[in-house]
Amino acid sequence: MNGIKNYNTFTEIGPVNKGWSSDKRYYIETSDGRKLLLRVADISKYDRKKAEYKMMKQVAALGVPMSQPT
Repeated sequence: MNGIKNYNTFTEIGPVNKGWSSDKRYYIETSDGRKLLLRVADISKYDRKKAEYKMMKQVAALGVPMSQPT
């Protein structure tokens, strides 16, 4: 995880094993108190995940209550 942007601000990292996704997921807290969900997917799913992220940003911009993509 050391190659992840702002990794040095992570104060807590824990695996999330719930759900149906094949992505690896981690609960993260940062030194400034933010609570994040980090999802790690296989590189073969890059194009699909990129499109998913774009759609999430569009939906969030409409004000739909959801986890915010950052």
